[in-house]
Amino acid sequence: MQKLTGYLKSRLALNIYFWALAIILSFYLNFHTSGRHYEYPAVWYYLFRTITVVLLIALVYVNNLILVPRYFIKKRYWQYFLSVVLFAYIISLGYAALFEWLDIHFPKIEMEDISIFSAVRDDVDIKWKLWIEGVSWLFTMAITISFFTIAWYMHDYSRQKRLSEEAHRKQTEAELNFLKSQINPHFLFNTLNNLYTLTLKKSDYALDIVAKLSSILRYMLYESNSSETSFEREKEIMQAYIDLELLRITNKNGFRFHIESDRDYDIPPLLWVPVLENVFKHGTRFISPEYDIEYRFIIHKGNLSIYSKNTCLPADTTNSNEKGGIGLENLKKRLALLFPAKHVLYSGKEGDYFITNVLIQLA
Repeated sequence: MQKLTGYLKSRLALNIYFWALAIILSFYLNFHTSGRHYEYPAVWYYLFRTITVVLLIALVYVNNLILVPRYFIKKRYWQYFLSVVLFAYIISLGYAALFEWLDIHFPKIEMEDISIFSAVRDDVDIKWKLWIEGVSWLFTMAITISFFTIAWYMHDYSRQKRLSEEAHRKQTEAELNFLKSQINPHFLFNTLNNLYTLTLKKSDYALDIVAKLSSILRYMLYESNSSETSFEREKEIMQAYIDLELLRITNKNGFRFHIESDRDYDIPPLLWVPVLENVFKHGTRFISPEYDIEYRFIIHKGNLSIYSKNTCLPADTTNSNEKGGIGLENLKKRLALLFPAKHVLYSGKEGDYFITNVLIQLA
């Protein structure tokens, strides 16, 4: 059934539908709406009209499938023009010869009875009559071929545009998958370092870290492969990540986390990882009786805001952009692919704090 459906929707099938409809509509209008009385059996009119349509089909497809690809799209315009004129004149001679033959064998048939086109015909019996009438038909053929050439060009432009968009989409997906694959090992590396430290201390928190890490990795491996996920699910994983990081910190009084949304939006997964990761990595790299760290992930009226503020050492001017780091550079690339011209990313040191602020227009 899928193959059959594919054939029925193929380009060849669409062309067959078009010409079949053109012939049927032509017959219907001629024999059912004109009110004329026809002198010969209807089968002759059907036959001769079919011949005129076949000549037209030959004109169109030789132009669209041979002449245009061979000459026109390669910018060999003079060769294209001469080839079109020559072939159109051959088809015109076919029309002229058909009507000359009809004048002899079916003199009562009118041109409009069997042709969707008309041309000036010379009734003077001269030696070059057929060739002159061919020239008369040539003007009609030129208009027809111009129309179908424009139609071909528009179709080809649309096809090239679709192919370009599809290639761009696949490239974007590949880049996003690569960036997401960078997040996972980076996050895993930092978390395993924490786990290693707690294991050396034989901390009871080590088991909690393993459980939460397992939950987060399961999400990263099996649920974050889609282009979007729900806010509620992201919130759940964010909270697990925060709980996992806080397990290794004794004094938690200076930490402020705010995660909320006015509804359950579908959002790209893991955008928050670089920001939240940097908060803990750089905001807690020195021992302090009280930390001053703030993180917000808020969606309101289709606008997503990811904000972080953490204290940093005076010499810590590079923060997340250390040599070999992924961090915000990864996020910057993802945002450029996912939300071009619909996001703002700021990060920098302000006094004793390092600020990261991301604004995204989701809708």
